[in-house]
Amino acid sequence: MTRQRTRAYIFICTTVFLWGISFFWTNRLLVYHVPVFFLIFTRISLAALILFVFGKITGVIQRIKNKKDVLWFMGLALMEPFFYFTGEAYGVKLTASPNLSSVIVSSIPIFGLIAGITFYREKVTPRNIIGIVLTLPGLMMVVLGKWGLELGTPAGLPGTNMTAGILFLFMAVFSAVGHTVILKRITLSYNAFTVTFYQHALGAVYFLMPVLFFDLKRTDLSLFLTDWNFWYPIIMLSVLCSSFAFLLFTTAIKELGVTRTNSFAAVIPIVTAAAGVILGIESLNWIQVTGILVVVTGVILSQLRSSRS
Repeated sequence: MTRQRTRAYIFICTTVFLWGISFFWTNRLLVYHVPVFFLIFTRISLAALILFVFGKITGVIQRIKNKKDVLWFMGLALMEPFFYFTGEAYGVKLTASPNLSSVIVSSIPIFGLIAGITFYREKVTPRNIIGIVLTLPGLMMVVLGKWGLELGTPAGLPGTNMTAGILFLFMAVFSAVGHTVILKRITLSYNAFTVTFYQHALGAVYFLMPVLFFDLKRTDLSLFLTDWNFWYPIIMLSVLCSSFAFLLFTTAIKELGVTRTNSFAAVIPIVTAAAGVILGIESLNWIQVTGILVVVTGVILSQLRSSRS
């Protein structure tokens, strides 16, 4: 394995860890009744500001070379953060089931496999396909092993529309796959820092209008801006789960490709569950532990390359 490939795996594993624990901060803000659009807008705006300042100091932000690339960057930001974060946040909120949400989002590797083969003709072996497909039942064992198919309402997150919530979650799934397809193309011409900055800057512009037209009319947003209970999780999400994590993810996908990078999405709910155990707010039974082993086996198989490679 080359040094670049080893570094890519370290980067994607770090990204998965950060995105896995991000749910606790996001959930904290939702329970605090922070409006969804305002939550995402503040998170990615702060991330864009951090990236801009650092980029200006170091000079790593590249200029966009032509008008066609502007459209690609706009499409990238539209897929994620706009469509993905909107779908994920409203999906969790409307279904009131983080468990169901995790299972649906775990289908990203399946659709990522199709996208990688379709758009970039990425070479995959039967073992890779089996591994990717294996992650879904394994993840279902992790997520549903304790609660079954219970779609009960967690405290502070009242579900209102199960059908709409599921549709929002699948919007997030397809947006995540579309994001990686566009991302792979853009990284051929721009460095990871440039891509990450423009993605967040344009994403903030997309979210500004929903904040003004929806959240500002319904809520006194100034109450959150003066509260540390709002800023602490926002800062953690902005610095670690947006700026840093997306920078690592962009670097990893350039080396690993769409299919192999997306397969790691199946590990995110496992990180969330493990973090819950460590924090003392969750426990794992033998079904869930077996599911974790199945998912890890699936991810390993999805990364194996043929001897010809």
